[in-house]
Amino acid sequence: MDNIYNETNEMELHELEDKLINLQNLIIQYYGIKDDLWRYHPANENFVNPITEHEEVEKKIKDMEKDISEIELKIIHLKSAN
Repeated sequence: MDNIYNETNEMELHELEDKLINLQNLIIQYYGIKDDLWRYHPANENFVNPITEHEEVEKKIKDMEKDISEIELKIIHLKSAN
């Protein structure tokens, strides 16, 4: 009887420890999300306008895509010259 009680107790302890670890990991993720969202919160004195931010990111993406295309063309040209 004592052995079954110990096994049950150990299983419950293991389950609780797993649940605690999962909750700790989840709360860390939520703190990260909260920090990311704070950038866009109007109460933040360093508020980032999401519309402006989106436009800037789109421009950077287009510029990088152009640079990538130019580099790819140069690579193709150099490979074909050899």
